[in-house]
Amino acid sequence: MLKIGVVGCGLQAATIAGYLDLFGDKYEVAAVMDINESGARARLLEKKVNVSDNCCFFADIDSFISAGLPLDGIIIGTYCTSHTEIACKLEQLHIPLYLEKPVAVSLEQIQALDSCFRNSPTPVQVSLPMRLAPLAVRAKQIIDSGKLGRIFQVTGFEDTDGNIYFTTWFRDAEKTGGMFMQKAVHDIDYLLYLSGIEPESVCAMRAKVWHTGDKDYDLSCDVCPDKHTCIHGPEFYFDRKGLFNSFAEAEKFHSGIYAPDGTFLRKRFCAISREIAIEDIGECIIKGKNGAHLVHTQNFIASRAASRRGGRLVGEFGSLEMDFNHGKLTFYSSINTEVENYTVDPGKLSHYGGDRALVKNFLHTMKTGERSSTDLITGQGILSTLVCLCARESADRETFMKISL
Repeated sequence: MLKIGVVGCGLQAATIAGYLDLFGDKYEVAAVMDINESGARARLLEKKVNVSDNCCFFADIDSFISAGLPLDGIIIGTYCTSHTEIACKLEQLHIPLYLEKPVAVSLEQIQALDSCFRNSPTPVQVSLPMRLAPLAVRAKQIIDSGKLGRIFQVTGFEDTDGNIYFTTWFRDAEKTGGMFMQKAVHDIDYLLYLSGIEPESVCAMRAKVWHTGDKDYDLSCDVCPDKHTCIHGPEFYFDRKGLFNSFAEAEKFHSGIYAPDGTFLRKRFCAISREIAIEDIGECIIKGKNGAHLVHTQNFIASRAASRRGGRLVGEFGSLEMDFNHGKLTFYSSINTEVENYTVDPGKLSHYGGDRALVKNFLHTMKTGERSSTDLITGQGILSTLVCLCARESADRETFMKISL
């Protein structure tokens, strides 16, 4: 029986904990640290996590550590701003850690994290599921076969609805570090992994152009006088987008987040509040040490049929296109007219099936002590956060940034 600790029981931490029996392993969550015990309990229940009858709940990390409970692994799912601090405090226990991304939200934090774990015996698996998703695994096989030859240019993109990011806690830039840290960190990781590019410098831009307005920060749609006319509001989502069965259903969705049993969990807030500081468009260009370029763009404006996520890797012998939303790979030869199409089943788990591999790897680490392929140090799990931090700094300073600790 694996004994698991959860520090910061957010939705993703609870999701991963709930997956730990996927491969037939027996586990139980024996210790939880969260400043909101009732909220943590609700999320564990929502995700059907096996919680020990004697599970200990703690309100702070020092009490969690001093309790000295025998644990096989610890999942860290606090707000992003405290990932580094929590991980560094837990290092002394030498218990395998599962650390949500981004692993840091400032250059000072990432330097502290590297200093703490560079020579530490504590394995730290970073939550970077996209490089482990079945589509990326198949792409890696094609690239490693030599079909593309040397890769010279990589283009990545994510166009997606920003509703969740601009109406929930993600809108708090102090907690998230911005959208390079929240979203691009995944894409930059898998694109660097597949291409083999070693990043040297980066330039970037970011802005908020669509989620703009003058509403109060704590306003929700159900009490807003503009809920029948706002394009971010419930009537537009019901009548124009056709996402709900009735206006009442759309209004309920826009006003709050509910558990499967209907229990109210927390409010959704106005997507165009004046105090929102995160960006809804962003781009970066990364120069590799071998001269290759990697470009990534993201926006939180496109939705429905306009949404997409993937990339294109251009090599000397051909190009490979990736479409995560449809599970498609397409190889185009640069030598002849050959075009090869692949359809890859992602399975039924989150993050295009990548979370399944993350769970499998973390189970293996807990049982053997061996580090995973997304380990903070040996698996370069720290790299995409470093690149995205430098991209954010580049955007804000309007200058090129060297990528280094």
